[in-house]
Amino acid sequence: MKPTFYPRLAWMGIKKNARLYVPYLLSCAFMAAMLYVIAYLAVTPALYTVNGKVNGSGTSAVAMTMSLGSFVVSVFIALFLFYTNSFLLRRRKKEFGLYSVLGMDRGALSAILFWETLLAAAFTLIAGLGLGLLLSYVSQSALLRLLSLPAAAFTVSLAAIKQCAITFIAIFALLYVRGVLSLRHAQGAALLKSENVGEKPPKAQWLLVIPGLALLLGAYYIAATINDPVQAMLLFFLAVIMVILSTYLLFISGSVTLCKTLQKDEKFYYKKRNFVSLSSLTYRMKRNGAGLASICILSTMVLVMLASTASLYFGAEDAINTLAVQNHWHPTEMADVRAEFFSLYGSLFFLGILLSVLFLFATLLMLYYKQVVEGYEDASRFAIMQRVGMTKRDIRESVNAQMLLIFLLPLAAAALHLAFAQPMVWQILQLFGIQNLTLFLGVTGAALLLFVLLYCAMYRLTSNAYFRIVSTGGAAA
Repeated sequence: MKPTFYPRLAWMGIKKNARLYVPYLLSCAFMAAMLYVIAYLAVTPALYTVNGKVNGSGTSAVAMTMSLGSFVVSVFIALFLFYTNSFLLRRRKKEFGLYSVLGMDRGALSAILFWETLLAAAFTLIAGLGLGLLLSYVSQSALLRLLSLPAAAFTVSLAAIKQCAITFIAIFALLYVRGVLSLRHAQGAALLKSENVGEKPPKAQWLLVIPGLALLLGAYYIAATINDPVQAMLLFFLAVIMVILSTYLLFISGSVTLCKTLQKDEKFYYKKRNFVSLSSLTYRMKRNGAGLASICILSTMVLVMLASTASLYFGAEDAINTLAVQNHWHPTEMADVRAEFFSLYGSLFFLGILLSVLFLFATLLMLYYKQVVEGYEDASRFAIMQRVGMTKRDIRESVNAQMLLIFLLPLAAAALHLAFAQPMVWQILQLFGIQNLTLFLGVTGAALLLFVLLYCAMYRLTSNAYFRIVSTGGAAA
């Protein structure tokens, strides 16, 4: 056997599944670039020294903020790539099943998977670090300007490159191990049918709905009734955990209950546009619920992060002036305090922008993957319906009905979470000297509007992709 046999099969598999692999590889490269940028900003001399001297008060806050940000991003990237890689693995299992039926053993399948993982890792590091170098230059200039620090020479950080390389090598190694383990216990015939295996919805839905509602109402009560900023800071993370748990419980169980209730309504269920879409949703609702909950949580994180960090930065001057009057500061003290405030709040705002871009990108990519992969799974069912008289227009109406449910639920829940989080976030911001409530509400409204516009654009993109796949029987790969 030629040594290039397995690499060629791996490359052919990537090309054949380009609709899934290209967004995956681009997202890996983008996340590698973002990790390098944040790691670079945590150590670059440009932010901390000019001509060998420390820039001034508050710059240590920038290093601390960016170091914390690089840790958060590393953890998030690992979780996100495991999630998106599962879509690829589900799609490839049918192909691996065919190889198995044709006589390949698990060692050969593992070799193909190894080369796919190696190619993906190589592209991620080369493209990601190349993009990261470009973005780090832009980010350094932007952050220096944001913090009112003098311009400085650009450098390349070997420490940031090393951190990025180690993180992604470890992630891809774990992805490979996960992939090998998923293939080890499956037979060829089972792999061939893996795309058509649905997930059974939970039987005792109300056992999940009741605690989910209790946790959510409890978190909302805490956020709405607390009046002490110190207590708000202490209880904020408890409320966040309660909201996350309740969101997953309610999306998994509540979506099942909703679909079953709609199926019992014969007038609604037995319409062409509702029958196929609702059947498809119920078929794999447990997986749908978890995915939609993840999208909702990420959306809420983006909105809260942007609103709070932007309020800190744009409200910093008012906070400084208020504190100066209360404490009778001299001009020299004012200069030092202003440097400290803008270094901390500016770096938090900049990190908030970077993380929001990362989380927003992940949210949109999750929606895309979810609909494309499920489009391939639904293609056979739509093909059957076309044979018995379903038209392209009927398919479009059915797709729109399914898309609206999938897209509106996370967005509506995220907006509701944001509304109830407002009082608690405002209490916490007051601890940092922010007193301009109008500014906070205005920034929050702007962040929500921008997010909704991007979300609607993604709805259009994924709806069209899903329609093309199911209307052509999955041939539009």
